[in-house]
Amino acid sequence: MNWETVMNKNLLRWLLDGEPWVVYRALTWLQDKAEDDDSVVASRMAIPKNPMIERIFADLNEDGYWGKPKDIHTWWPKKDTTFWLLPVLADFGFRVDDRRIAGACEYVFSTQLESGAFGWSPPTEPGDCHTAILVEAMAKLGLLNDSRLQKAYRWLVNRQRLDGGFWCKGTGLIGGPREEEPSCAFATMFALGAMGQNPKLRDCVSAKKGVSFLLDCWKNRGKVKYAGHDSEIGHGWEKLKYPFTEYRILKFLEVLSQFEHSRQELLGSGMMELLLDKRDNGGRFTPESIHRVWTDFDFGQKQRPSRWITLWALLIMKRTFK
Repeated sequence: MNWETVMNKNLLRWLLDGEPWVVYRALTWLQDKAEDDDSVVASRMAIPKNPMIERIFADLNEDGYWGKPKDIHTWWPKKDTTFWLLPVLADFGFRVDDRRIAGACEYVFSTQLESGAFGWSPPTEPGDCHTAILVEAMAKLGLLNDSRLQKAYRWLVNRQRLDGGFWCKGTGLIGGPREEEPSCAFATMFALGAMGQNPKLRDCVSAKKGVSFLLDCWKNRGKVKYAGHDSEIGHGWEKLKYPFTEYRILKFLEVLSQFEHSRQELLGSGMMELLLDKRDNGGRFTPESIHRVWTDFDFGQKQRPSRWITLWALLIMKRTFK
């Protein structure tokens, strides 16, 4: 299998007929067009003007958050809160040059703990997964070099455990009474997602250990019980779903495919075949599990192929096969 056999003109044409965020990412991710290319500029400028995007920003509080102030610390609901909307908007192509995004990021930073971490409350406790999700999003939004984000990165990397994974329990850290227990695969997946956005960390020892841990999660599926309620490769794990709020195959592969030292193992793991088997005759992918609050978007329904889900699958295949 190679990239040329996966990608074809009809599939690309179908993607380029999609919503502006799909067009923008298809041009930059799949065709490697530069940010100053006329078609890229046009598609990116069209994103904020889309009615579905306008509705999202209509609910943005003037103080920089969606939902309620406490929602930055909570997992639910999975829409209309700053914690989950920033990663989606980052994926769509927004950056801090949009004053609304800049304001939302400043609100997030206002909740940062002295250690550099972000956490849940009450009381506010630092969380590896919580920190990683926000760090990954804000790095994508253009804040990689912000000293506050670099502080969060340092905190996160220093949380790595003996087995190469991450876990929000302080008792599981090196030297703690639970140091030898398996890590949380969900937290590890997002910690690696954050590292993947930082070129200085992408090839570091910590990233390599984390990648090895996640690959072992696949090899040991059904044999080892990992920490965290959402860390098992079992029934439902293989279902295509977006946004990436759970431990599932699409985010798992997207994260691992960012690291050059994992791509060869991905090819021999069987996971890529599992993904490829989900294509229809036209090479398109259909959501298999959804968040119903996103039904306005094509990844929020299961009746027909989704350009956005297809785009992510193609990005994974491009990184792995090319």
